[in-house]
Amino acid sequence: MAPDPTAARLTALFDTQVTLRPDEVALRHQGRDVTFEELDRWSGQLAHQLDAAGIRAGDLVALAVDRSPAMVAAVLAVIRVGAGYLSLDQDTPVRRQRTMTRLARPVCLLARPHLDRLPTLDVPRVLVGEPPTGPVPRWTSTSGGDDPAVFQVAPTSGTTGAPRLVRIGYRSVLNRLEWMWRDHPFPPDATVAVQKSPSLVAAPWEMLGGLLQGVRSVVLAREEVLDPALFAEAITAEGITHLYLTPHLIAGLLDQAERAGGLAHRMRLVTSGADTLSPELVRRFHATLPGVRLLNLYGMTETASNTAAYDTALLPATATRVPVGRPVANATITVRDRALRPVPPGVTGEVCVSGPPLALGYLDDDETTAARFVRPPDGPVLFRTGDQGRWQPGGLLEITGRTDNQVKIRGYRVELEEVELALARIAPVTAAGACVVTQDGEPVLSAGLTAEDDLDVAAVRVQLRDQLPDYLVPARLVPVPALPRGRNGKLDRRALADLIVRATAATGPARTYRPASRAEEIAVRCWHEVLGAPPEDAKQNFFDAGGHSLLAVRLAARLQAVSGTPVSLRALLEDPTVAGVAGILTPGDEP
Repeated sequence: MAPDPTAARLTALFDTQVTLRPDEVALRHQGRDVTFEELDRWSGQLAHQLDAAGIRAGDLVALAVDRSPAMVAAVLAVIRVGAGYLSLDQDTPVRRQRTMTRLARPVCLLARPHLDRLPTLDVPRVLVGEPPTGPVPRWTSTSGGDDPAVFQVAPTSGTTGAPRLVRIGYRSVLNRLEWMWRDHPFPPDATVAVQKSPSLVAAPWEMLGGLLQGVRSVVLAREEVLDPALFAEAITAEGITHLYLTPHLIAGLLDQAERAGGLAHRMRLVTSGADTLSPELVRRFHATLPGVRLLNLYGMTETASNTAAYDTALLPATATRVPVGRPVANATITVRDRALRPVPPGVTGEVCVSGPPLALGYLDDDETTAARFVRPPDGPVLFRTGDQGRWQPGGLLEITGRTDNQVKIRGYRVELEEVELALARIAPVTAAGACVVTQDGEPVLSAGLTAEDDLDVAAVRVQLRDQLPDYLVPARLVPVPALPRGRNGKLDRRALADLIVRATAATGPARTYRPASRAEEIAVRCWHEVLGAPPEDAKQNFFDAGGHSLLAVRLAARLQAVSGTPVSLRALLEDPTVAGVAGILTPGDEP
């Protein structure tokens, strides 16, 4: 097929920056700079290799790269040939990567050598090495056609036990870029942070938003994003002015800023999306980082990221929710009843989106595409988000809940049915129910399990981690006699959540060991506070007990606060057990 003209336009925007500023820094990563000219040669070399492998416009390339300048070079190469990409995140289990490639059927694998984890995938391979040192033939873009092409296939949680793959078009991506460039132009001293996996729908803004405007981008390493101390240090050292952060990352950054009495460098714009931003966090942000603009964004994978925005500086002191604001990026947002009729302001209904942001549907899933991308009698195709919302006075959109069992965990969309189906496939589990319980004001993915024989929860967790990404693995796996059900026979998730809370509270000190030292005593206390349950012994792994990366950050911060000893995330991850923690702690006062 002829390439989408938008691909050629994106390539032309980059070529313009290469011409204007060949020797200026385009990307920086851990002290290493890549100029626009070097990035041009690097991406051009990869584009020629893709072309030699037979990759043409409209094809889909599997992408296995780490968060580094190589990631940006690889994506630019895919754009140059007019193809699309499916990112195989290095944190995604291999079994799930196989499922994704089976569903998507990519025709090539573009990968860093150490991240090619699919030896049986029978497609040509193009390896992403280091930037070329010699000359590379210029890549000449082919003029575009009229057919919309896929820029990215992004995975989301599905209800059938397999990931759902969303086809995001080039035009939707450019539409989102142009909105930010128009409404929030970069100042002369801007520096953009690139810290998301390319598998996420928000990643194209980070990778291309600054780059195509000649703005320096800093690609942060994984540990710099996870560790609040390293994150704050990178922001200051690199002079980062623009960041796109989830509420969890904002909270970690504020923790660090408050401990340090502020940040030595002032950011300009922080945008937040993917999860609910609370009024408390907004007020804390403006108190800790005065003068920094914070936008609350609304969108989802099926709308190529953001479709509404709200400047949180306008939040009333009495607000109990943060609005998601007004439509942006040429989106049309309506609130409708079950018959898809628009409802008046103030009335709650389902939020629907139409216009240029819409994705091209789900890959090889016509039934779900038809159910979610619908054409009502009164207008164009709209996407049924499943979010409940209402228009506030003044034309601000407020999200109030969901119409289904979808939840947000750490900024990721989670279909509870997918978790349940994965658990039910593991012997000797006979039935599973997933729900969300609240701990310290935050949602915790949990599951109740039934089995005919004794259930080894740790073994179940190990098998589950082999199937699902980290955010889909319940932090709490609790054996229950039976799953509570309502009169209609359906799972009563609220009753299940109560049952899990009671069961977790009952498994306390009786099954714990006695700490052998003051350091272990501190470790046990902090572990219990973070996970909501104590460790079984000194050698239990924090992640096998239900921990994940963000909880590990919280554990490190809590250990440091209690012991008075700096605890880096890297040191904690080297041996995430009570014994390992005790080895790096210097106990302070009696806890």
